[in-house]
Amino acid sequence: MSKTALETVQAFQMSMGSGTNDWVEMVSENVTFKGPVADVKGKSDFIELNKGFFPMVRGYEPLNSFGNATYASLEGTFKLATPKGNEIELEMAEVYTVEDGKIQSVRVYYDAEEYRKEFGN
Repeated sequence: MSKTALETVQAFQMSMGSGTNDWVEMVSENVTFKGPVADVKGKSDFIELNKGFFPMVRGYEPLNSFGNATYASLEGTFKLATPKGNEIELEMAEVYTVEDGKIQSVRVYYDAEEYRKEFGN
């Protein structure tokens, strides 16, 4: 039995949080990412984007999640270390499209003002 989109995304996030690169195999070659401060297309650009993001993450608190066979949505709060030595909390919503067990697209939503103040983007 194949995984639901939510199960795939949860496995993806657990892999990212574990510090392994297993998550890379869960992403399609043509993945797209769209967010307030970055848009990327393709697996290699998606990997590079996340390599820059992971070192900043200091914690994640999940709030809500739901999904079906193709779509998954997560809501949670990321704690991020900033270049200025501060820590900020970003409430974020993420929407994923999954086909054949691979993540095809990711859209993230958050108020980017505090992020921009700390990171200059």
